Amino acid sequence: MRSARPVDAAALAALWSRAGLHFRAEYASQELESALARNPDLVIVEDGPPAGPPGRSAVPPPGASAPGSPAAPAGGLAGSVFGTFDGRRGWLNRLATSPDQRGKGIGTGLVRELERRLLAGGCIKINLLVEPENAAVVPFYERLGFRPRTLTFMDKWIADPREGPAPAVPAWTALEPVLHAGPYVFVTVSEPPPDVRPFAAIQEDEGLTLVLTRDQADHAGLPYEYTAARVTLTIGSSLSAVGLTAEVSRVLAGAGISCNVIAGFRHDHLFVDWDRGPDAEALLRRL
Repeated sequence: MRSARPVDAAALAALWSRAGLHFRAEYASQELESALARNPDLVIVEDGPPAGPPGRSAVPPPGASAPGSPAAPAGGLAGSVFGTFDGRRGWLNRLATSPDQRGKGIGTGLVRELERRLLAGGCIKINLLVEPENAAVVPFYERLGFRPRTLTFMDKWIADPREGPAPAVPAWTALEPVLHAGPYVFVTVSEPPPDVRPFAAIQEDEGLTLVLTRDQADHAGLPYEYTAARVTLTIGSSLSAVGLTAEVSRVLAGAGISCNVIAGFRHDHLFVDWDRGPDAEALLRRL
């Protein structure tokens, strides 16, 4: 059992097809990549048995599918569960076991592992939907502690597969920028003064660059030329997110605002012209 990877898209689609799940095959790869960008550990798969030795036919395990019925190729996926977490509720989707691997507790194990990972991520409740034609699975979920509820479920497709895949959704939305009150400056020193606590330090070949508040620089007698406003994007952003810096730069450049970005592990920090700080914050709130 392991977390899925983008390269598993074809194997997942094949598994879901064998298991009789309803899904849009043309979106499988995109949905997987989008889910992994947000919840990299919530799409869980169980690898199938390895292929037998060359020149020998694998012996089907007890209870395996009869000849002609859907079966996983040797080395394929034996099971999967597609979990998501929106920050409020966890969702269990596409629990599937390959027909030739059923009865081995794979489905139960995948559900329990998803529950463990969701709980570790702060989730306290899991939802799932069962389509009427798949009602035979309800007792399985009841044995795992799920309770049926009567409600009206509605959906809407907002992309037409005939027009190609839906546009990718970036791994960052609602940046929640915060403009800090005091000005910041950039200085270059050979060694940081003992009474200075910089916000950031960058070692360059020409010397050590410190980013610190203007009050600290004035107190230490450090010269500077550029005074900046600091805007922090308080939404958590992944260091591997693609396009965030480019989009921020595009929006600010369009308004004639220069921008210097320092990325921390959890947040991005933007340094813009001091008198344009409020303008930058307002523009970023619209993203």
